[in-house]
Amino acid sequence: MKSVRTLVAGANPVPPVPDSRLSADAADRLAKLVGPGPAETMAAEPASPPLRRRWGGPVVVVAAVAAAGLVAVGVLLLNGADGGGGIVADEPYHATTADLEESADLIVTARLGPGRAEGTDGARLTVADAEVLAEAKGRAPAGGLEVSYTTPGSGPETADLRPGRPYVFLLERQHDGRFTLVNSVQGAYGVDGGRAVPGPDNHVRLSDGVLAALGLTR
Repeated sequence: MKSVRTLVAGANPVPPVPDSRLSADAADRLAKLVGPGPAETMAAEPASPPLRRRWGGPVVVVAAVAAAGLVAVGVLLLNGADGGGGIVADEPYHATTADLEESADLIVTARLGPGRAEGTDGARLTVADAEVLAEAKGRAPAGGLEVSYTTPGSGPETADLRPGRPYVFLLERQHDGRFTLVNSVQGAYGVDGGRAVPGPDNHVRLSDGVLAALGLTR
């Protein structure tokens, strides 16, 4: 195998001239720059393979390494920077009244009953019966309404719900027949003096039609 020094010394720094030999004058000038050997045989040498073929292997390797890096970043984002595991996903926030009310399968005023704790895949949930007082969208189950929500104070996004108080609930129907809040911030409005009161982080008001159906005001 040739040494690196030999390969570098024998390398041709000037691309070949296709289909013709250099003129005597051009060859003489070129010989003064690179030596007589390469100049004399330059035109007769076959063209070098395209650069992309000679470097194809390293380019593929670099691309593979870059792709692996992206996968690693994706895993890091999913598992957390400390490797603690678990996927953290923010709840959707509806910026307009129309989008918020459209996202709900059921909009009612209901008095929340005592809840019972349940755990599903590590999540802390509270499930409570709710006495329906008025309906604005959808129909509550004939057998009674059961609301499932993340236990207050158990995570960064929980609704401050308290048994015995009435709320306007915006709920999604789940496959098991239970109802969940459309999100922790906008899924429940407090009822105070005949008014629907949004939580401190909820800047979306309910529509006049929904409030009228529930017998409430802004």
